[in-house]
Amino acid sequence: MFNLIQNFLSNVLQTIVLRVSLIEINAIKNLLIRIFIKNYEIEIKDYPRRSHHEYKHFNDFFTREINPNKRPIDGNDDGLISPVDGKIVEFGKIKEGHLMQIKSMKYKLNGLLDGNDELTEKYDNGSYISIYLAPYNYHRVHAPIEGILKQAIMVPGEMNRVDINALSNIENLYIKNQRLITELKGSVFNCIMIMVAARNVASMTYKNSNQNLKKGDEIGRFNLGSTVVVLLPNNTQIDWDQRVSIENNLKMGEKIAQLSKIR
Repeated sequence: MFNLIQNFLSNVLQTIVLRVSLIEINAIKNLLIRIFIKNYEIEIKDYPRRSHHEYKHFNDFFTREINPNKRPIDGNDDGLISPVDGKIVEFGKIKEGHLMQIKSMKYKLNGLLDGNDELTEKYDNGSYISIYLAPYNYHRVHAPIEGILKQAIMVPGEMNRVDINALSNIENLYIKNQRLITELKGSVFNCIMIMVAARNVASMTYKNSNQNLKKGDEIGRFNLGSTVVVLLPNNTQIDWDQRVSIENNLKMGEKIAQLSKIR
């Protein structure tokens, strides 16, 4: 009974947040944006629309575009870039079908991939990195490699928070939450990028599959928040950049690893 009540209240909260974030009444949406900018000390000069008057509603501000010169894309053909602005939660090898959620808490690759055995086999013993997007971060998600967006599959699920406290207390959090599984197939390298939804994430928008993407092209955006997990297959050697360390902050477009094929 308690869980039913908790889920009901969570759904009600989601609906309220979505509706408030889409309010177009100037007095309300301008106030929300001003409070948010002040509270989170947003560097508004990094964005082409610098005035709260230029945004249709709060969610339009939350998913705001950034000046391209503020996020240059690393041009190394064999380089993996960060798809988002955010903080590194975990990274490393996928060992015997498991990834680290946080510290000693593991979760299953097959569960993360919604039971896809074919992809699980290709990515088991590969590599991964999990990046958390705080509310103040830039919230658009970009292609970490060049390739074809082979598929984009939305997996329904819960809307638990994904902050450090939640990661430490909720087992299999990324498996339980709603998530978008995108598969990128390049001429040399492949990867999977998973956008994990969270509490107060009103929704996710994303591109349809079968599109050619350059490294750094936008794939989707979080409408209020969350986490991205990037997976590299087991036929790819990955050498992490020195900036890759747990709790370090990344910016979209930065090179985070050098990739090479395992012969």
